Amino acid sequence: MIDDDFAVVHGSGNIYADLGDPDADTKMMKAQLAAEIIAALDRRKLTLREGEKLATVTAADLSRIRNADLGRFTIDRLVRVLNALDRRVTVKVSKAHRSAAA
Repeated sequence: MIDDDFAVVHGSGNIYADLGDPDADTKMMKAQLAAEIIAALDRRKLTLREGEKLATVTAADLSRIRNADLGRFTIDRLVRVLNALDRRVTVKVSKAHRSAAA
């Protein structure tokens, strides 16, 4: 075992921001919405085919959501899917924390 010093770094709660992605907030919101879609489908024990009838998207799109392939989805489209699955979306906006260097 190597006895090197290391530092524990706490993440911000947004992995995309921690990795320096310029679209971090958008990607994080899409990921959270996708997770809620997956949870809604799982709670109801719906197959992709059953889900497509309720969610207003194709089974292929639901499969993309399950696989976190969210590039072709907009936030509003993901919200519409959640609404079709009887889920309500609420957005909270807060003041950004700036570093001392900014």
